[in-house]
Amino acid sequence: MLSNLTTIIYKTFSVQPFKLIGKKFCPSALVMPCRYYDELNITPEDVSAGSKGFATFIFLILTSLYLILNLPPLLYFSVAILIAYIIHGLLIRTLPLRYAYERLTIEKYADLILNTMLLALLAGSTFDAIHFVAKSDFPQVSHDFEKILYRVNNNEPPEKLLLDYAQKQPSTTLRKHIATLFAINDLDTAIELIKDSTQFEVRTAYDRFTLELDSRLALAIGLSTFLPIFLGLFLIIYGLANSPFILLTVPLHLGLLHILKNQILSNKVELVG
Repeated sequence: MLSNLTTIIYKTFSVQPFKLIGKKFCPSALVMPCRYYDELNITPEDVSAGSKGFATFIFLILTSLYLILNLPPLLYFSVAILIAYIIHGLLIRTLPLRYAYERLTIEKYADLILNTMLLALLAGSTFDAIHFVAKSDFPQVSHDFEKILYRVNNNEPPEKLLLDYAQKQPSTTLRKHIATLFAINDLDTAIELIKDSTQFEVRTAYDRFTLELDSRLALAIGLSTFLPIFLGLFLIIYGLANSPFILLTVPLHLGLLHILKNQILSNKVELVG
């Protein structure tokens, strides 16, 4: 689950006028993650507004440091804007990246989950299907099914809970096939259908993940290589090459590498093997 700090930032800085800006410039990639993480009680507009509000707050803090330290304005404002922009991008991407990570994780086990549910449905009932998946060791899904099992024990209809879960499910495979399980009666046909379909969708997810990983690697290499060079050139141009500020490039570079490692290159999921 997302860190409490990130959620607090979204909710704290989602205020006017950032709510209006966030609503107007809200990325569509936030819609499904916010729907999936409904327990956070945040909307895509909250994420967009909170990210912009916090980035502006960081920019104002850096600006106040400029006034106190009397630094070269062009250099300092360029660095302040760049830092605020990076922070905004990281906050905007946190939810979609986490959603994508869980989607790929679930896709790896989608065929096993569906086969488990199918066998339980043919041998028993919907309650048995939920129970078997909940007591298995499928990443994320077993935990979700334990919550569904608890609600079933409180007299909520299991079929409706499963369908609701499927509709907001990040895994395309589960979202597509959970509903069809209730209409299948022939075991051999059902297993063959699910096997062919899920294997194709897992391969598609793997190909998509590989392409995304290539893009992330290119972005990480570009930022980690050229940003410190540009910062060093700025310091040299403004005659600060011999000042203590040149030493700031080292921690900034290390901090940037750490952020790239945890954010841009965070989806380390094995889809096969």
